[in-house]
Amino acid sequence: MNFHWLLLSLATAGATTPHNSCMSSDPELVYCPAPEAPRIAELRGGTVTLELQIDPDGSVRSSTVLSSSGHSAWPSAAQSAVAKWRYSADSASRTRKVPFDFQFGSP
Repeated sequence: MNFHWLLLSLATAGATTPHNSCMSSDPELVYCPAPEAPRIAELRGGTVTLELQIDPDGSVRSSTVLSSSGHSAWPSAAQSAVAKWRYSADSASRTRKVPFDFQFGSP
C-alpha cells in the first residue's frame, strides 16, 4: 500500500488552492482534483485518512474513512474529491491509504 500526504492550504472557508503534489507522491495517480472546502463559518483544519478501492481501469470504486479529526465536514469533502480521481490502469484492483491534511493559511 502506498501512503502519501495531500496538503491543502486554504485562504478562506470557501476557497481552495489546487495542489497537484498528489501526482508526484503516487506515480500511478494521473488525475487528482483537490477537495473543496465546505462553506461553513466555523470550519477548522483537520486530517482525514481514506482507504480507496481502485478498479483495474483506474477509477476509484469506493472510499472508506479510516480516521478523521477537525470539522465533521472534511470526510465528505475528501470522499467527493477522490471519487473523481483516476489512477493508471492495471491488471488487478488495488487499495491505497490516502491521508489528507487540511490547513488554513492567512487571508
